Amino acid sequence: MRVLIIFNHPAPYKVNAFNELAKYVDLTVLFERTHAKDRPASFYANNKYEFEHHFLTDGYVGNEGTISNNVKRYIKTLHTEYDVILMNGYSHLAEIKAIKYMSRHHIRFGLLINGGIANKGEFFAKRMYKSSLIKKASYYLSPTKSANEYLKYYGAKEEKIYNYYYGNLFTEEIKAITDKEKTEYRKKYNLPVDKKVFINPSQFIARKNNLELISLFKDRNDVLVLVGQGKLKTQYEQFIKDNNMDNVIILPYQKKEALFELYKASDVHITLSKKDIFGHTVLESLANGIPVVASNKVVSALDYIKNDVNGYVVDINNKQEILAAMDKALSLNKEHIIEGTRNNTFENSAKSIYEVLNKLYE
Repeated sequence: MRVLIIFNHPAPYKVNAFNELAKYVDLTVLFERTHAKDRPASFYANNKYEFEHHFLTDGYVGNEGTISNNVKRYIKTLHTEYDVILMNGYSHLAEIKAIKYMSRHHIRFGLLINGGIANKGEFFAKRMYKSSLIKKASYYLSPTKSANEYLKYYGAKEEKIYNYYYGNLFTEEIKAITDKEKTEYRKKYNLPVDKKVFINPSQFIARKNNLELISLFKDRNDVLVLVGQGKLKTQYEQFIKDNNMDNVIILPYQKKEALFELYKASDVHITLSKKDIFGHTVLESLANGIPVVASNKVVSALDYIKNDVNGYVVDINNKQEILAAMDKALSLNKEHIIEGTRNNTFENSAKSIYEVLNKLYE
């Protein structure tokens, strides 16, 4: 089976997933960009491509946008070489042009989405335009039940939606640690061994809502570790200084191995993001044995967090609910935290996508 996937940029978790999928199909990926503008070069440093791939080098707009005609041109020229065409996105001009071209010329394609949150307050015209693009797909591959609802909100028919396991870890990476190991990792990263540690790896941008998160620790003895980078770092630092806080630690972006060690050194992962169409760090944290407190705007949290079992989903606007969840998360049974992530591996993701495609194209 010859498969073409149009994807935005080579995020490492997707490259790993595509490497696994390439074990089942003859895979080509056309990346719209070589990188996202707001990602450091180190984010892509360890990528290994075990599939045919091409990069567009023109038409970059903003952090991740693309306006190039070359996606459409590639499909126009080479679509007959592929049995399957999957579009990951439909919001950038390059993607829109490609989708409209395939629709006009009756070229069958699917949407392979990461997730989505319906914006029920958006203008009617915008919703209708988005719906017109989404409905042009012949079928949809969706990672979660909440993402299914997103697709249906914008006009996708339920019988055309197929679920796959969303993976961002290898099977061997899902494992709990002992208290002794936790202490060793804390010492390695100079974290206090006698306090509860909350962690939040994220971009330092407004959507991630980290300033609100930091403010929760003004009157707590716990420690918050922020891992990442972005234009709001200076604002965070100023807030911490103005409030004489010594319990917030800001670390730079970490490669995967170091980040996973920081998860293991922590007690709870907390994210108050205003919008995450999936939220990879939720699964990463659970797979490393720590519970998650996440806002109800994080798609993965809606499907993978079970209150009182492996974390809590909280109302982003309810401070008391968030604080209560933080305290309760500290006492959850560690044995229950990992179980819900065992299917969400790169290996299972690739297998489940292949099984859907095999069914659709048999």
